[in-house]
Amino acid sequence: MTSRDITAVADLCGQLGYPVEPARLAKRFAEVTGQGHSSIFVAEVDGRVVGWIHVAVTPVLEADLGTEILGLVVDQDHRSAGVGAGLLAEGERWARAAGCTAIRVRSRIARERAHAFYERSGFRRIKTQHAFEKSWG
Repeated sequence: MTSRDITAVADLCGQLGYPVEPARLAKRFAEVTGQGHSSIFVAEVDGRVVGWIHVAVTPVLEADLGTEILGLVVDQDHRSAGVGAGLLAEGERWARAAGCTAIRVRSRIARERAHAFYERSGFRRIKTQHAFEKSWG
């Protein structure tokens, strides 16, 4: 992903259920890329961004070095055409090159189509959990 992709990625964020203005996404993009422990890849069809994946190394004490998929979305008009599989493969290549031994993803309970995609891609369900957030600002 480059800064030229901001508007298209913002549109895809909306399709994922997280609408964002391009200016705000540009700020987030700068913050994410400035950290150096993650990467964002886009998929294009005929020069148009139709999907993206955000992967990050997640070092934790209780497991070997792993990567987490922090976001993955494919444009609604390009789903089931191999775009997601291509993005996932790129994320996995990046994770292996970073020395990770696993790739993980969290997916909302309601996203049954996404669950089936991950299972077809070799992922297995390992637990169910609750997500909590405490916001300030």
